[in-house]
Amino acid sequence: MALDEILRHVGDSGRFQLARTVLYIILTLLLSCHDIMENFTAAIPDHHCRVNLLDNPRSEINITINLTTEALLKVSIPMGPNQKPEQCRRFRHTQWQFLDSNVSVFNNTKLETEPCLDGWTYDHSVFTSTIVTEWDLVCDFQSFKYYAQATTMAGYLVASLVCGFFSDRFGRKPLLVCSCLAYGILGSCCAFAPNFSFYCVLRFLLSASISNIVINCPILVFEETSPKWHSRIIILNGLSFSIGQAGFGGLAYVLSDWHILQLVLALPYFIFFIVFCWGPESVRWLISTGKTEQAIKTLQRIAIINGKKDIAYNLTTEALQSKLKEDGNSTSKHFRIKDLIINPMMRRTVLCFSCVIFTAVFGTFGILLDIKNLGNNIFLNQILLGVVDIPIKLLTYFIMRNVNRRPSIAFSLLTIGSCTTITIFLAEEMHVLRLMLFLLVKGSFAAFGCISTAYTQEHTPTVLRSTVGGVYYTASRIGALVSALVLVTRKYFVHLPMILCGTIPIVASINMYFLPETFNLPLSDTIKDLEKRLMNKNINEKEGEDFLETTGC
Repeated sequence: MALDEILRHVGDSGRFQLARTVLYIILTLLLSCHDIMENFTAAIPDHHCRVNLLDNPRSEINITINLTTEALLKVSIPMGPNQKPEQCRRFRHTQWQFLDSNVSVFNNTKLETEPCLDGWTYDHSVFTSTIVTEWDLVCDFQSFKYYAQATTMAGYLVASLVCGFFSDRFGRKPLLVCSCLAYGILGSCCAFAPNFSFYCVLRFLLSASISNIVINCPILVFEETSPKWHSRIIILNGLSFSIGQAGFGGLAYVLSDWHILQLVLALPYFIFFIVFCWGPESVRWLISTGKTEQAIKTLQRIAIINGKKDIAYNLTTEALQSKLKEDGNSTSKHFRIKDLIINPMMRRTVLCFSCVIFTAVFGTFGILLDIKNLGNNIFLNQILLGVVDIPIKLLTYFIMRNVNRRPSIAFSLLTIGSCTTITIFLAEEMHVLRLMLFLLVKGSFAAFGCISTAYTQEHTPTVLRSTVGGVYYTASRIGALVSALVLVTRKYFVHLPMILCGTIPIVASINMYFLPETFNLPLSDTIKDLEKRLMNKNINEKEGEDFLETTGC
């Protein structure tokens, strides 16, 4: 195509592309932390009802002065089956008889209890502060934690479609610049939220900001980079994502105060705001939307950065327009969203793959949003969930280079669903085996993410790439949102979340049968160009099959 030739002319694998790829990889380190942040900022530490005897030892008879904290808890709070104080109930009256060693503290079923009317006391040995300890999101209010996670996912849901549309209409750069600035400001404000409602609003807006970054940053990189580097970029980005998640477990361990943790992750976005302000717009988008003069200036800038000054000086608007006339489908000043509905190939592809993305995210986020069920050490669990991705993504690189997209994605869905379903039949005490299966789910989802990133870029034309990416991102966020809400159903039937997270991805793998194969196809710029390439690929495959049948191979 003319666009590919033009980009190769100024350099599609030079210093400019390298700088953008490095920026993308560094940014991914931060992006990986947003979804899992509330595993730590909203962690629920050990707690029990506040005991007035501990706060004011002289509130009752002087005997309390010589009693230990353990003894005062024993006479004030009933003991649970795990031999620890109940978290949500206390004795209505102090039970002094439990000070007698001959009286069992577990024989308290007939004693009057009441809710924690004076608040709670929290164990600050692991977390000095979380939103749970700050706003008492425990006992009857424990579900508020999951509602906060659902609000975070809803921010993605609302913004992804809108951001995708405006990015295709007005360009990749303006929305990236605004989103980085917004995340820096909103994230800093979120660290000092005065109440839970304001915190939820800010988390909603943060997700709305980050959704545009996640959609458009890879598009900006891929549209100006040689297709032969796409697999490497995807894997490097995936490794960066995994390292970011693993590193975040260590960072959360060091920064045990949720205010500081939130602030540390928000401030770097001000730096990315400055960098994106300096960077140019996507040349492929400029040319595809008919902005020839701006495209020439950007191409000259890229050529200079790549060390091709002679080519930069020889580029003119007339030469570019003459080159584009050789390919009548290279430019399209106006794209139409209704093409997604009218065109049968695009309609089928978008609907089927949206279903696939929804189920993959739904099945995996049911685990990621509640990693405390993998074991007692959530910091170690988070590190393992990130580290396990590294060898999987290295293996995925070879899969992407040698295996078709459709069977690879279908296999990852089957693995996610099967491993999640098996955990239903394992006892909670089998922490090691459960953790191994969950790590396999996480690794399969990592492979799915890398392969599906390449697949979505290959079957989407430039003029609709961000819009379609917004549709897919919306599907993924709906999956994450529903998974957060499904976790609440555990109080009705403990295995219900895992049953749903396991069976739905298995059923959804059928959708891959109805999708086109795009293995070894470069990026396309229009729907007609995409149809032509897929048609040529199918013809070549058919000719190859006929040749094998003729020769008897």
